[in-house]
Parts: sequence; structure tokens; C-alpha cells
Amino acid sequence: MLKFATKKQNQFALFITVISSIILTFVSISHASFQNSFQFTTATGRAAITENVTEELARVRALEDALYLAALQGGAKINGFSAVAADTSVQDHFVIRPSSQILDYTILSENKIETQIEVTIRAAVGKLPDKKCQLSRPLNLTLYKPKTAIDMNVPAWIEIYHPNIFNEIIFSLNKNSSLSINNAMSVTLSPEKLRLVDEKFDYSSLMSPQVRVRTGDYAIVPILSLSSSDTGSRFSTSRKIEMKLGFYVFDGGTYELFEKFEQSASFEVDRIALFQSLADLDKKSRNDLIAIMTSLIEPLNSEMITTLGCQTLKDTIYLNAEQLTAQIGSNQGVKPNMLAVTSGKHTPWTMLRVVSVSANYALLEPLDKARKLSDLDGKKVEFMEFD
Repeated sequence: MLKFATKKQNQFALFITVISSIILTFVSISHASFQNSFQFTTATGRAAITENVTEELARVRALEDALYLAALQGGAKINGFSAVAADTSVQDHFVIRPSSQILDYTILSENKIETQIEVTIRAAVGKLPDKKCQLSRPLNLTLYKPKTAIDMNVPAWIEIYHPNIFNEIIFSLNKNSSLSINNAMSVTLSPEKLRLVDEKFDYSSLMSPQVRVRTGDYAIVPILSLSSSDTGSRFSTSRKIEMKLGFYVFDGGTYELFEKFEQSASFEVDRIALFQSLADLDKKSRNDLIAIMTSLIEPLNSEMITTLGCQTLKDTIYLNAEQLTAQIGSNQGVKPNMLAVTSGKHTPWTMLRVVSVSANYALLEPLDKARKLSDLDGKKVEFMEFD
């Protein structure tokens, strides 16, 4: 009878162990979900000064304690198990680990209270938010002289009409309130010259000044290609036009090619048939052909605007008069108190905050005020945009 009771107790203990493990696993998963968030948190760590622990060592331990507590506030993983002793008593063992990451931190205060050191920090915890499209962000576009390639067999009226396509592009872009359009279609974009030549000492630039594009803005070169091809059959010959309309998009400041966008269409402009009068019955009018050509404009503009709106704001910051300055500002969508990140030295990232903004400049300061500004001179930063 005693053996039977002991067996029942062991089975019950095993059941409790299994249930505890399931609950602990569930709790661990639910707490780990916090690691996907990004937040600022404050934590205070403490350490005692003893005969074997110097004040400097206690300070380091207090900082480690504060960092651990800050990481726990961003989420925790709880693991554990239950052990059954010989007397059938059950012992639960728990291990709590942070599930989030300290991205950057700054020490707010450090105090010594008798034989104890207290360190309070402010930390960025979690992970950087995913990049998202900011279609409401202002975009500044400068349109340069288009590049065209027109086949000699293209009907003359299409060649005469084609400049109107570029006018329609500008008209369509100007309807978007988030865009600022600079029409420089009389100026040929020369990226190499803009990157290398100092206009103060260049005669041609003095006679005809170049149109420059600021960092954070975009230079656009429209491209148009019209080619002709004949397709013959037993009773007719058809002449078709293949039209390709697109944009070369260059980054402002560096004038590096960012992206190429293109839309295309094919349409018949003429047909020579054995029964010509019948062939002319379904021949498209010029207005119909113009509608086909201009139908490429809206999807082309939409694709470009969506792609550019989804780009994060990036720039190189420079130290000027003991201030970190970015060459982009409110015209490019930078706002006061916006956060920016760059690669860190002692932490994964160095967090910065926008202190003030003008039209084309922004002043930033690091989260850690003790960080040397000279270490951040020339660093590339990426501005973080939240909902």
C-alpha cells in the first residue's frame, strides 16, 4: 500500500513538473515579444563597497546592474524547471534573462551613499524600428534637360509633339502637394562636372551657371526613346512604334545614380494593306495615339514618388564650432527632437537627437553627453521616422 502511495505521489510530481514547464515556456515566449519594441527607459544600479571591492569596481558593478535592469524593462526571457527530491518535494528553479538589447545609454547620475554606489542611466532599449514609407515627407526634385532617342522612321508629327510629353510630366508632378519641383529643363545635367569642377575657377560655369541640387534632394533626367519597326504579313504591312519613357534619378550633393525608372508602350501608327479602305476603318486617330503615349506618365511618376518617399533620410554630420551639423533640414523632412543613429564604438549604435532645425540644416547632439563630439565628426547618420 505504501509503495502504491509513493508511486502516485511521484506521478503527481511528474505531472506538476510538466505543467510548470509548459507555463514557463509560455511566459518566456510572451515576455520575449517585448524585444521587438523600441523605447527609452531609466534604471538605477547599486553595488556595495567592501574590503575586497574597491570604489571603482563597485562603480563598474553598479553600472552593469543598471544596464541589466534597463534591458529587463525591454523584455525578459524566463526559463525554468522543477526538480523532485527523494522525499517527493518539488523545487522550482527560474532563470531570468533580458530578451532586449541596449542600443545606447547615457549616465544621468552617480552617487556614493556611505558604502554603496548608485548609478542611474537612461538607455535606448529594444531594436531599431523597421524602415517604412513616409509618403508625406517633402521631396525636392530638380528636372534637367531630357535625353531623347527618336528613330528616323517615326512619323514627323510624333517627333514634333514629343516635347509636350515632358510638359505633361511637370504638370502632373506639380499637382502633388508634397513635391517641390524646380524646372531646369534647359540645363544639361553633368554629374562629373558638378562633382569635380569648382565653378569659381571654371569659365564656362561663370558664363552659364550650373544648377546644383542639395543633399537630401534629387536630380531627375527624363528619358524618351521612340523606335519604329515594320511587321509584314501576306496581305498587309504594319508599322509599330515602341515608346520607352523613364527617369534617371541622381542623389543630390554626390550626383550618384540612385535609380532608373521606366514605362513602355507599343502602338501601331500605320498599316498598308491590300484592301486599304478596310484597313483604315480601325486605324487609331492621333488623339488616340497621344492618349496612349501620355498614359505612361502617371504610373511612371507614381512609381518614382513611392520609391523616393520610402527612402530613409541619411547624411554625413560634421563638427563645426563644437556643434554636430547635418546638411539637411526641414525642407527634407527633418523635425526637432527626431532621432538619428550611427554605428557605435562601445555600444551597437550611437543615438543622436535633433536639437534645432532650419530649412537646410540641422543641429544634433548625442544621447550620451559625455561622448566626444570629435569621434562623431564625419559619421554617416540615418534619421529615424516613427508613426
